Amino acid sequence: MKSIFNLEDHGGGVMPYGYKSGIIDFSANINPIGLSKKAAKIFKYPGRLKYFTENYPEIYPESFIKNLSDYHSADKKCIFPGAGAADLLFNTVCMLNPNKIIIVEPSFLEYERAASLRTKKSDIIHINTYFSDNFELKGKSLSNLLENIKKLDKNDLIFIATPSNPAGAVTPLNTIIKILGLAKTKKAFLVLDESFMDFCEEFSSKTLIADGGRFDNLIIIRSMTKFFAMPGQRLGYILASHKIIKKFAEYSAPWKITSLASEIASESLKDRDYITKSRILLNGLKNNLLTELKKLKFLEIIPGKANFFLIKIKTASPETFNALDLKNSLHESGILIRYCGYYRGLDDKYFRIAVRKKYENDFLIKKLKEIIF
Repeated sequence: MKSIFNLEDHGGGVMPYGYKSGIIDFSANINPIGLSKKAAKIFKYPGRLKYFTENYPEIYPESFIKNLSDYHSADKKCIFPGAGAADLLFNTVCMLNPNKIIIVEPSFLEYERAASLRTKKSDIIHINTYFSDNFELKGKSLSNLLENIKKLDKNDLIFIATPSNPAGAVTPLNTIIKILGLAKTKKAFLVLDESFMDFCEEFSSKTLIADGGRFDNLIIIRSMTKFFAMPGQRLGYILASHKIIKKFAEYSAPWKITSLASEIASESLKDRDYITKSRILLNGLKNNLLTELKKLKFLEIIPGKANFFLIKIKTASPETFNALDLKNSLHESGILIRYCGYYRGLDDKYFRIAVRKKYENDFLIKKLKEIIF
């Protein structure tokens, strides 16, 4: 049976190959260290897993929320969990029922799909960012966004990812505050997707997560998928004002978070050694990979802030060779990359790769040299 979803819209397509396939997945931006060792200990106790499976989970996962509160130094009343960031952004659109939605592009393709549920295609406003600005929200892009916010009405939405996906661009806090202020005059909401913020150096200075609850028109979406390496458990959360959180609770089904997901997440959040080592190791891996990528003269690398690179194949390379050709060639060597020609504002010369373990990064570079040269 053919999937109802377009599987080309997303990375992370390793599952059909099986866990012994040896496929190296550069298409999904997951912490290459993998799951926290403290969290992984859960799997050593069959009785515990059996207990999680045979009993209902908490209606509302109090332990997970408490650990999130400690991790972010945020009020527990301002946090609400969901079955992944994508689940929460769909819930946001359904809950607020906006007439118009602004999306800063290029971005996660599910923003537009969620918007299409409640909003006419003509009322989805796409704000392009540009290669010349490293796809950052500034200059012409920012001016265009601010002008279009004036068209919004009550409960309308603005979607911005910071760091953005697939470019990894971080929007400065002063810009976020300016957008929030203008949106408030229209009684519109800003949805800030920070799914990759944990990977950023000095990330705490680039986010409103600790005091976002004081803004009555801000919804911050976070994911446990990326930095904490648990995509299979489907777990994310929002941080917003208590008033917004109460509304989310009214629209949410009970028992949405499994006991296993909650337990793994709680142990991961408490593992401060894992968190610190992940940031240090990833920074080194990223810098090393960037150095090697820059040696490949047919490639232009976008200097993003997260754990991945958006890359453009230069037009000086053979005209017939594009990122889809590259994806297919690498697939023959057991490597998956993310083709980015489907993103708004990008073309078939763009692809994205995650930062992985050094021997995997080295293997990718070796294959890129063989294919491109």
